[in-house]
Amino acid sequence: MLAILVAVAVVLLFGFIWNKTRSRLTHIPGPSGIPIAGNALEITSCFKLISKLHEWMEKYGEIFKINIFGDEILVVSGALIGEMLVTKGSDFAGRPKIPTWEKVFKNEVHLVLRDYDPKLRFIRKLVHKGLRQYGEGMDKIEAITVTEIGKCLDKIDKLDGADFDPFTYIHHSISQVMNTLVTGEAVPDGHPMLNKAIDWDKLDGEIGQDPAFFLPAMEKMSFLFGEGKIKDYTDVMEFFIEHWRSYEATYDKENMRGLYDVIYKAYLESETDEEGVKISYNNVKYLMFELYGAGIITTHKAIYAFVHMMVTHPGIQKRIQAQIDDVIGSQRNPTTADKRKVPLLEATIHETLRYISHVPFALPHETKRETSLGGFAIPNKTQVWPFISGNHYNPKYFKDPLSFNPDRFLEHDGSVSHASSRRMLTPFGAGPRNCVGEVFARTRLFLFTASLLQRFRLLQPNEGKLDVLDPKREDYFTKLPNICPNFKIRAIHR
Repeated sequence: MLAILVAVAVVLLFGFIWNKTRSRLTHIPGPSGIPIAGNALEITSCFKLISKLHEWMEKYGEIFKINIFGDEILVVSGALIGEMLVTKGSDFAGRPKIPTWEKVFKNEVHLVLRDYDPKLRFIRKLVHKGLRQYGEGMDKIEAITVTEIGKCLDKIDKLDGADFDPFTYIHHSISQVMNTLVTGEAVPDGHPMLNKAIDWDKLDGEIGQDPAFFLPAMEKMSFLFGEGKIKDYTDVMEFFIEHWRSYEATYDKENMRGLYDVIYKAYLESETDEEGVKISYNNVKYLMFELYGAGIITTHKAIYAFVHMMVTHPGIQKRIQAQIDDVIGSQRNPTTADKRKVPLLEATIHETLRYISHVPFALPHETKRETSLGGFAIPNKTQVWPFISGNHYNPKYFKDPLSFNPDRFLEHDGSVSHASSRRMLTPFGAGPRNCVGEVFARTRLFLFTASLLQRFRLLQPNEGKLDVLDPKREDYFTKLPNICPNFKIRAIHR
């Protein structure tokens, strides 16, 4: 049976590739690969993909091409990421069509995977409008976040120093912040939404490992991969959508409770932008699903890794806590106004995002017109990958990149280095397609980590020992975005 499936796959692929045009990127260097498959057999897992991209970057430079079953893809890093995403952001703002995901989202993608068209620009404006309802300076978002963090820390406090895995505690807390932003209220403890969000997160990471789900050329072979995972993913998505739809019965246009109401109102009132673009009811449902997931998945992974780093780098933890004690003390909650006053914590967050590089390359971009990059002519409709970890682990930009060193983001006077000196640190992307919730994510990262270290000393577990995280080890690449393997620690009240 397996031999038949493989034979069918080869025939499909051969026919698919036979109809493709000849190479349009002969002037750009890259690994040669083999007939039909190109370089596909060299990158059969996330670990192999990232390892090979680093290897090829060292050999060919900061722009090179790879071939995946006839699809030519440019991989760029270094200063070329800035040229691509910022200087020429509109040229590279497209997305290649990924048929598998269009099936999931009813023949239309809505935000992250959508091409950069008028509808996407309108959707991004609506999202920003929804976030602005929480006030200038994100005061209300801060209050919501601090409330949920407090509940989380109270639960950890009750463990009384016993060994525990912080994964679920952090995940539930971040999910509750998102629940409140979407609908205006958190769900009760024990609500199915909380553990369902964990199921979704894990499933999303597993799907991210499968090339059939994010490489258009591999879609022809999707039946050989995890088709069942798509069904599971769709089931989880419908669970969340049905929960949010229940709020439509109490919708009041004079009382916007959360992001769902803002997007739903735009649909009901047929709001348009200057180009006359409207959103559909499908946009309301699936856009919310994308926003909800984006607000949980990467933030949770960053905080989880930060906790790991504090336990395995106790000297850094003590230095941060000394600054927290001096600036905030123990009698009030941290606020975003404290960020610049606790520069070592802000620098450590920067360094955590660099070191874990949990999104090693950005989602595929596609050129919207003929353009150029690094002096090379780039045809229209060319797929391009910004190789983020290619910067983060490059000794050209970060000395001794595999050491965890927050001081690299501090000036001699102890202040946080200027943003211009961090231009190679791009965990949230840049340009027209930058993360729509970057400010929101950074707010939660600071408030959670500051509150955690204000209250607890994070220590090695009683049983076993936590080793320093190696972001190049294969067990770090079991899901995408990357997440460090599960671990246990102790949290002792200070």
